[in-house]
Amino acid sequence: MTTALPLPPIAHTDIPPPLGKVVVEYRIAPGEAIAYSVTAGQFIQIIDVAGSQCSDFLAFGGEHHSDPLDATVTRTLTGLAVPQAGLPSKLFSQSMQPLTEVIQDTCGRHDSFLLACTARYYEDAGYPGHPSCSDNFNRVLAPYGIAPRPGWPALNFFYNTSVDGHGAIAFAEPLSRPGDYVLLLAHQDLLCASSACPDDIDPANGWQPTPIHLRIYAAGQTFERAMGRRVATLPLRMTQASAFTPSIHQLTDDLTEYNGFWVPQTFAHQGDQAEYWALRQRAALMDLSALRKFDIAGADAFALLQYAFSRNLEKLAAGQGAYGCLLTPHGGIVDDGIVFCFGPTRYRYVGNCDTDGDWLQRIANDRGWHVTVESVRLHNLALQGPLSRQVLKTLVPEVEFLAYFGFLEAHIQGIPVLISRTGYTGELGYELFVHPQDGAALWDVLTQAGAPVGLLPLGMKALDRARIEAGLLALGHEFDDLTSPYQAGIGWAVALKKPDLIGKAALEAIRRHPPRVAVGLVLEGAEVATHGQPIFAAGEWWRVGQITSATFSPILNTSIAMAQVVPEFAEPGLVVEVGLLDGLKRRVKATVGPLAAFDPTKSRVRV
Repeated sequence: MTTALPLPPIAHTDIPPPLGKVVVEYRIAPGEAIAYSVTAGQFIQIIDVAGSQCSDFLAFGGEHHSDPLDATVTRTLTGLAVPQAGLPSKLFSQSMQPLTEVIQDTCGRHDSFLLACTARYYEDAGYPGHPSCSDNFNRVLAPYGIAPRPGWPALNFFYNTSVDGHGAIAFAEPLSRPGDYVLLLAHQDLLCASSACPDDIDPANGWQPTPIHLRIYAAGQTFERAMGRRVATLPLRMTQASAFTPSIHQLTDDLTEYNGFWVPQTFAHQGDQAEYWALRQRAALMDLSALRKFDIAGADAFALLQYAFSRNLEKLAAGQGAYGCLLTPHGGIVDDGIVFCFGPTRYRYVGNCDTDGDWLQRIANDRGWHVTVESVRLHNLALQGPLSRQVLKTLVPEVEFLAYFGFLEAHIQGIPVLISRTGYTGELGYELFVHPQDGAALWDVLTQAGAPVGLLPLGMKALDRARIEAGLLALGHEFDDLTSPYQAGIGWAVALKKPDLIGKAALEAIRRHPPRVAVGLVLEGAEVATHGQPIFAAGEWWRVGQITSATFSPILNTSIAMAQVVPEFAEPGLVVEVGLLDGLKRRVKATVGPLAAFDPTKSRVRV
């Protein structure tokens, strides 16, 4: 069997319910393929029924199906060459016309344009005559007058491939779980072909081919763009719009997925340079709703945070916050964030990870403490820059006297907000936490209040530049759960004198002999280093560290970086070499200095 008859749009118990109005459905048997037509504006949902099953996808546009999906064109136009979450958003034909576009993706791991499996692959592996996706495609496409090929370049959904540091392509069992899907929008009338890959000789399909289900949805419907994120044992989470996204979308189409939210990269008609200078010279407004917020309450709330959080909270009074990190038993950083104190039995932790709340609750349960840890549905804006206080005090006069890391609860034109004097830019600034239902109104109020001083909205590109200048950490760059605070440069935020602190023994040992320490580098010239590039002793072949984050600093007019080096090469003023390209062909001299190349004493945030 090489085709599948359309199924009536009925309820199927082994797959998720329909997302909208279904035109037709197909069930592709294991090891088979089908060809099917869609019209412009319709949606194609490709569902992995049982999980770990690859499905190759072909599309043909143009008159007489003469313009097929093309890997080289798509890679060139999208700038993406290797698998990554979301896939290339648009998939192009040989004539550079968009054929389809990825709207939703719950798996996040696919291959972008290797060949569908071929007869030769199975012959070389010792299985001559084994069915292949390419042969199956040849059979189902023949009635449409499409010439056969020994191997079809395909978009390989759910195929788990990777390219290692030596350029070798490897593959493993798919990450897709039962019911995972990809939703595509057809940009023109198309002939498509999909397979349920027959590969049962390696992990490509978990060693056991299973069915693929297709649904074709009617045109004219609206499906939110989203990608699925799975963290530990938490449920699948699709990309969200924040309360401010509709307002932001009126100003830019340059949005990217970050930590489960759509965030702006840059804003139209201004760009990241203008945004950056607005932040450094006047005021800027940014959406930081991707931060995670957890309320910790109960008789043992203080005991839990005093044990799990690096700072000593004994003197933290209501209305005050403290920066630090959650720790592992071996002294690694779970996450960095801020604890806000509302009283001796109620705190709020603001960090980066969905797993933060689960980690805190597990510790409380293990130690028999009476604590509840609940996720808080608040979105937040950051108003930052030397004129941010001037802007905000026209709306809330009390902020004039708000201390660094202090917070207060107030109303802005009837909108309840929590305002903290915190930020992620190295500038005087505030963060405003609000219920999502009031987000659009708060955005409008703040942008209007900031207009007289030249406030601009700020995207992630300018924000990243500012936080690197200020020496502020980013998860996955400066730290992870194998990095201690002493390596990441926040050893000052660890209160080892506390009698009970998770990972205390490990931290004491690491503090005495850290394998690496965090430093800032000022590079010669304007070339920008990248994360992971090696650092060498001057004139030597052996490494002494690596870059964690880097940028060009407009205010310093030089290239800078954050780095981690062995302690012997952390002396301020020491000259080292950053290895660009292969680390050997081109070296750039760099001078070791404080982690924050700009305003290392934090005078601007404390003003």
